[in-house]
Amino acid sequence: MAYRIIKLKEKHIDEVASLYIDVFSREPWNEKNDFKEIRLYIERMLILNSNQSFLYIENEQIIGVALGFVKPWYKGEEYILDTFLIHPDSQKKGRGQIFLTEIKRILNNKNVEDIALDTDKHTPAENFYLKNGFKPNEESVFLFSSTKY
Repeated sequence: MAYRIIKLKEKHIDEVASLYIDVFSREPWNEKNDFKEIRLYIERMLILNSNQSFLYIENEQIIGVALGFVKPWYKGEEYILDTFLIHPDSQKKGRGQIFLTEIKRILNNKNVEDIALDTDKHTPAENFYLKNGFKPNEESVFLFSSTKY
């Protein structure tokens, strides 16, 4: 299986948005995403000056997408993996593991110390990340709030 990892570029946005919608409309997510909103999300990720988003390409097809960015951290720099997805036809075939390993290699070569992400509990995604070296932080909790008051 010949593959390559490339940086996500503007020319890929529409194809990535379509793949995003396809992946997250399925179990266990069942999301109903709007193409324009997802496209805008990807565009916004790309314009971040710390953007580090990647594509996993196989046979000239986008098989995987990693949307993320690097941020300062007290230990140096940390990569925030905001979205990670693999084409439904390519899931459970080792491609996600290969892609994630390549991303770790790329980031390690840039002296990025750690990767942080959040995902839903009790999902295949959680199991995937645990299997690939991620650990839950038992001392913290992920919180969010609306800016409306």
